[in-house]
Amino acid sequence: MSDEVFMLESVHNTSRRAAVFEDDGTSGWLYLSGVGDRKPIADVWIHNRINAPQASEIANYRGGPPPAAAGFADDSTICHAPENHTWTFTWYEDGEAVVMHCDGVPIAMLIATEPHGWSRNLKRDGPWGNRWDEERYNAVTQKVI
Repeated sequence: MSDEVFMLESVHNTSRRAAVFEDDGTSGWLYLSGVGDRKPIADVWIHNRINAPQASEIANYRGGPPPAAAGFADDSTICHAPENHTWTFTWYEDGEAVVMHCDGVPIAMLIATEPHGWSRNLKRDGPWGNRWDEERYNAVTQKVI
C-alpha cells in the first residue's frame, strides 16, 4: 500500500455535478456527485494498487474504499503509479453521465440514475460495480455534449 493519494476532479458547468477520481494508495475509485454538492451518488472501482485480497479479507479495509477482491479483479489490473498515466473525463447527457479514460481508453463509466457504474477492469458484477458494458457505453456516447 502506498501513502500517496492521487486525485482528479471535473465539474460539469450545466449539471454542477462533480466527477472525482481518487486513488488512496490501495485502490482507485470514480465517484459522481449530486447536483451542486460533493456527496457521491454513484461510484465504481477502477483499479487496485495491491494484489486482490480474498473476499474474507475485505473487512480489513474499513475506513476507506476497499480494493476489489479476488474473483472480481485479478493482478493484471494493478496500477502501481496512477500519476504515470493520463486520466481524462468525458461528460455526457448534460452532465448526467461521465466516462473516465486512462491513456485514451475508456476505463469506467457512471450514470447519475445508477448507483454503481461500469469498469473495464472488473471480472464480474458485484459491490465494486459492474463489468464493462460496451453496448451501454455506445448508447451513452451517442449523446455527447
